Amino acid sequence: MILKTLLLPFRLNWTIYLGLALGAGYLANLDYQTYLSNTIAAEIQVADGPPDPSPLSKWDANNDSSANGEVNVAGVYFMALASGSFDPLGSERGFVLLADDQGREIKAVLVVAPENIALLEQQLVAQGSGERIPVTVNGTLNQNSEWAGLIGTELFVMDVPSSDDLVVIEPFLGNRAASIFAAAEKTIGTVIILGGLAGFLVLLALVKLLSGRRSSATQSQMSGREALAARQKKRPSRRSLPSNGTDKTSPWGAPNAQAATPPPMPKNTSLQSNSNGEASLQNKTAPSRLQIAELEVQPPFTSVFPGGGSSFRFKSADEIIRQSFGTLSTLKPLKRDD
Repeated sequence: MILKTLLLPFRLNWTIYLGLALGAGYLANLDYQTYLSNTIAAEIQVADGPPDPSPLSKWDANNDSSANGEVNVAGVYFMALASGSFDPLGSERGFVLLADDQGREIKAVLVVAPENIALLEQQLVAQGSGERIPVTVNGTLNQNSEWAGLIGTELFVMDVPSSDDLVVIEPFLGNRAASIFAAAEKTIGTVIILGGLAGFLVLLALVKLLSGRRSSATQSQMSGREALAARQKKRPSRRSLPSNGTDKTSPWGAPNAQAATPPPMPKNTSLQSNSNGEASLQNKTAPSRLQIAELEVQPPFTSVFPGGGSSFRFKSADEIIRQSFGTLSTLKPLKRDD
């Protein structure tokens, strides 16, 4: 049952595979266009350079972020503040808290992958010393409301007060240009996956199409042979009439030998009676000239059955009279006693 369920997607019609391939190819093309536009925008962003630092105490989202979402903020990193984590849609993220430039309240949250928390802290500590380090953070502004809600819940659990307009930033780790191009090239993986899926579906559609045509041709050939065999089976057999040659085999089998055996003669019959009987038999069997003439003008026999497979034929009235009463030459006068 499990095997049949797994093989079910491979039993669809080739048109369905072709339609799915077109859909996957369309999505791949959209992602590829997005990748190209992101790459061009990344090149422009790198060429323009980072924006000027904006103090978090005077943060204005409308004026302090560039058109591509890049920000550069100035704040204070307290090493005593604990880091935290949250889980948006199964993708865990870690964060580090950042106070405003005056150190009055938690103003920004720096979000990275959990394995990059240590690298981010090293990058912040490298900008100063002590428990209170003024830092400048360059990254991308994240305006996802879901992330902001999850971070606010986590800060409440941690009992850490924060600003009402908390800024969520995904900082650049290491080289700025490399980080920008890496973010722009994230969609290339989706393009490769969808493109490969589209190619596989096209190949599968071609295989199904060719195999379907081959099976249809084979089935039509088999149907033709079966129809021909059925016609030959229903066609009546045409047996040829027995020839006048040596082959005199009857289609109804060999004649019964007992029927051809003459009846036994009585023991007390004399030789004279035998001779008289033979003479009379010869007189009866010997045809006259008139009978010979009548036999010569008799029309050839034509069978009424299809193919001439039977020796039975209808007799005319003259043949019935001759068979029953004989001809005029064979009639004998009636003998009277007077």
